[in-house]
Amino acid sequence: MKRKRDWILVSLVIGIILLGGLSVGVYFFYFNNSLCHDFECFEKNMERCSRAEYINEEPEASWYYKVNGFGGEGCEINVRLIQAKKGELGIDELEGLEMTCEYGKGIVAYPEKDLNKCHGRLKEEMQEIVIKKLHSYLLENLGPIEEELETVL
Repeated sequence: MKRKRDWILVSLVIGIILLGGLSVGVYFFYFNNSLCHDFECFEKNMERCSRAEYINEEPEASWYYKVNGFGGEGCEINVRLIQAKKGELGIDELEGLEMTCEYGKGIVAYPEKDLNKCHGRLKEEMQEIVIKKLHSYLLENLGPIEEELETVL
């Protein structure tokens, strides 16, 4: 009887140790991200589609990137505008908004530069700003454009 109880106790301890090790492995596999301090590190992780985080400090804005791993169509990268800094971009009101971008394995890019690969509120708002700026440009230059057209005809 004592032997059976000892065997059950040993089995229980081994089971707890195995479950603990499994929990640690799941944490590191699913939740642990590499924190990159330069674009080269982020580039390597994006190319392999390995989980990583990076803050891209540009003169105009600070962008947060997070490689989530493979998603629907490819490598999924979450992008958030942390801070608009200076310039005529007009993106101040977009701080804190996010979008998700998907790239094929092996492709490395600055996600906010190619909005065709992205979806989410940040993308929609950025496109709205571009459309408004193009509309303003056309209205400001409609006279010169019309004159150019008349000289051609």
